[in-house]
Amino acid sequence: MSSLLTFDLVGPMAHFRKFYTNSSSLSYKIPPRTVLAGIVAALLGLERDSYYDDLSMEHARIGVSLETPVRSYMQTVNYLFTKNEGWDGCRGHTQIPVEFVLPNCPLKLIRYKVYFSHVHEGFTQKLAEQLLASRYKYPIYLGLSECPAWIESPKLYENNELQIFPSSGERFFIETALAISRLSGDLKLREGIRLYKDRMPFDFYSDRRIKAVDDVLWEENGRALEVPVNGEVFKLQDHDHFGVFLEFQQ
Repeated sequence: MSSLLTFDLVGPMAHFRKFYTNSSSLSYKIPPRTVLAGIVAALLGLERDSYYDDLSMEHARIGVSLETPVRSYMQTVNYLFTKNEGWDGCRGHTQIPVEFVLPNCPLKLIRYKVYFSHVHEGFTQKLAEQLLASRYKYPIYLGLSECPAWIESPKLYENNELQIFPSSGERFFIETALAISRLSGDLKLREGIRLYKDRMPFDFYSDRRIKAVDDVLWEENGRALEVPVNGEVFKLQDHDHFGVFLEFQQ
């Protein structure tokens, strides 16, 4: 890894629909890897369904950490009943419960930190140049068009500004969300730590079928977890804790 780009993904609310949900639209509290890949594609102006190979786990490394506490709120939303071609509203409406993710802090904004690196260095550099110049090809959203978002604090770390550690079960304080398959033992919990775990998609085939899924673990308020990790761990020179990408062990 020759460079790593970080940026903050910020917005007033979010909805990341769970792929296994039923008619009620439940939401993840952090964006899955597939959502983050879509946001990167929008920033670069890549067309829908054209980027699955470029941003697959084989080519792109993507991680995320929760920077602000969040909470859930269920809201019933009126949708057009489009069965039997009711696009003009002639079939009436149908009400669907939707779970929104809201900030649980005085700043009234949700903030996620995204970590991005690509096997082709030019890909990372191009994204970094656009974000540092505050240029987006397409608008970005936290899941839905009703949840607009923007980028803050982009920073490109060159090779000499980050450290990579191959790990075979060593314990690290990890500040990013972590695939459960990366764990090699028990977590060491501290007082006040609250864990969340959810099953998330990691990758798509070109026809949008889900290619890879895994359980993901993170702390409710974004605090670092002391965990034994298998695989690669990174540390940025101005961060106190370590991070991992949303990748899993076979």
